[in-house]
Amino acid sequence: MDFISKMAASKMGQLRAELVELNEQLSRATTEESRKRLKQTILEKETYYNILADRIRIHSSF
Repeated sequence: MDFISKMAASKMGQLRAELVELNEQLSRATTEESRKRLKQTILEKETYYNILADRIRIHSSF
């Protein structure tokens, strides 16, 4: 695994942990505004996670 793939994998692990915490917060959210904000943050982090996964797939295919 090259340097870029290692860094992406490391960041993906961090994002997974953040997503777990955000989903827990979402389950405890009491206002619609906080739920909306958490859902947006989760969507952004999931998108970033998927971009990193694609980057690993691309680099490992070379």
